[in-house]
Amino acid sequence: MVAENADTEIIRVVYRALARRYHPDLNRSQDAAERMMQLNEAYGVLRDPERRAAYDAEMAKRRDRRAGDRLVNQPGSASVGAAGQPIGPPHGSLLEFGRYRGWTLGQIRRQDPQFLEWLMSVPGGRQYREEIATLLRGPSRASAAPMQAAAR
Repeated sequence: MVAENADTEIIRVVYRALARRYHPDLNRSQDAAERMMQLNEAYGVLRDPERRAAYDAEMAKRRDRRAGDRLVNQPGSASVGAAGQPIGPPHGSLLEFGRYRGWTLGQIRRQDPQFLEWLMSVPGGRQYREEIATLLRGPSRASAAPMQAAAR
């Protein structure tokens, strides 16, 4: 989970931080030993230039193979997710992943507000959290009262 061009010093610092987090002597969770083994294996590959180059080449080969997959969303493609074509006028940021790919946050709010609540709680939705919170709040009662009075 580090960039291919990450400096060895950065890798070492991140490894040490993760080792402190997952070392079985410090972390009492049941999977700490397994995570520590995985961490040590990954660090062994990343700190050895030959093994790292071989790993990077394998990952590049996998990416190249996936690039030809018709189910992978290609940049600039007009594909939409499993939810189908967006409903209603666009409003807000456009999602480029998942079942609502091609929909704006406002369109999703009208169709599936629970999805927005879920999106706020996952790492992939981090960049949209403030906008989603605003959409889910909707107009406050204080600002809605004058609008209702003006409508009468």
